[in-house]
Amino acid sequence: MMIAAYGLSKHFPIRGAVLAKTTLKAVDHADLKIRENQIVGLVGESGSGKSTLGRCLVRLLEPTEGEILFRIPDAELAAYEAALGQEDEAKAEAIARKYSLVTRGGSDLRLVRREMNVVFQDPYSSLNPRLRLADIISEPMLSTHYCTRAEADARSLQLLREVGLPEFFEDRYPHELSGGQRQRVAVARAISTNPKLLILDEPTSALDVSVQAQILNLLRGLRDKYGISMLLITHNIAVVAYLAEHVYVMYAGKIMEWGDRAQVLRSPEHPYTKALMSAVPIIGTKVNRTILRGDPPNLVTPPVACRFHPRCPVAFDICGWTADEVVDDLGYVLTGKYFSTFGDRLVLDAPDTKTIVIQGTADAAKVQQVLEAEREESRSLFSVKSVAAANGGVVLSLHDPVDPLMYLLPDGRHAKCLLFRPAGPAATPAGPTT
Repeated sequence: MMIAAYGLSKHFPIRGAVLAKTTLKAVDHADLKIRENQIVGLVGESGSGKSTLGRCLVRLLEPTEGEILFRIPDAELAAYEAALGQEDEAKAEAIARKYSLVTRGGSDLRLVRREMNVVFQDPYSSLNPRLRLADIISEPMLSTHYCTRAEADARSLQLLREVGLPEFFEDRYPHELSGGQRQRVAVARAISTNPKLLILDEPTSALDVSVQAQILNLLRGLRDKYGISMLLITHNIAVVAYLAEHVYVMYAGKIMEWGDRAQVLRSPEHPYTKALMSAVPIIGTKVNRTILRGDPPNLVTPPVACRFHPRCPVAFDICGWTADEVVDDLGYVLTGKYFSTFGDRLVLDAPDTKTIVIQGTADAAKVQQVLEAEREESRSLFSVKSVAAANGGVVLSLHDPVDPLMYLLPDGRHAKCLLFRPAGPAATPAGPTT
């Protein structure tokens, strides 16, 4: 296995926050694996944490928690996962100590950095405008002590040819190049130390379509020639369909679904993946697009349980609704849509996360009828477990939220959704075996 991450999280502290420990949870307990010579796609909306996850994998950002194992033999990895499943912390730590990226530092980390690199999203800002192209390409080789200055200069010329640029470009500066040429230089820099793992962060987003195809073919050729494993981070589903073998879908810092490319892209199972794929046009086919309501959540105070439940078109009772969320929808329904029945004098209060008190009416039966009539339109109303008259008002009790695990589906893919929770005792988390 080239790299395997378990429970990887990155929380950014909020400066100036009233509470000292307030953080933005950009990545929250994400698992991801990339095998040798494999290209894995990572897709999701803007702000879902894709780039942060990629940078944590190669320690450009320090993870808040979690484990990253680099170049671990499959037998050792199986033993590590078995130890995690059996909660044998001593055995898991003993295995992780030999392959962990999280604990490495100094010269040891510098040696590892030769074997991994990043192609950043914007070639206009990722290349130093004051350096010649030869110096830009040489920089990783010199900083990691990969070779001498003379060897780096010679290799820079070789790499320019490798990515389809003439050798005389060595004395040019980034501002003299087109967008596609700059991205080729970025790729040359990334492979300069002959790495075994590349993180490709939106490598084609700023390029014309024709140039995108050239860059993708270049990346595929480099993978085939040098056996490089790649993590392809992108919004472009077509890019993932062309280049990747496995696909991970990310939303609000969580991995929602992953599996074989054909399974995830052609027949998605998670409601978020279905909505994402419905936005992809298919020539000659009419697609019913799923329009998600609302906006991505605030990751300072993310939704309880399933991160996607406030926008999910099929959310149900235990997906994670809190009293505050239900009050917003319920207030609109009772005092707006059903104004003729209840008027506007109702007072809705949420004394705790699982209880709502309605003052101004004692008619629990009418409230129950409204809930049943409006649940399909306002999914949060599914979370109401019971309605009862009390103290001249109506008290609504909510279901306890359940945090979904990563469930194994019959076709071998995994989805983090309670729709796929097995019957009977709670299932154990399924690791991202690829």
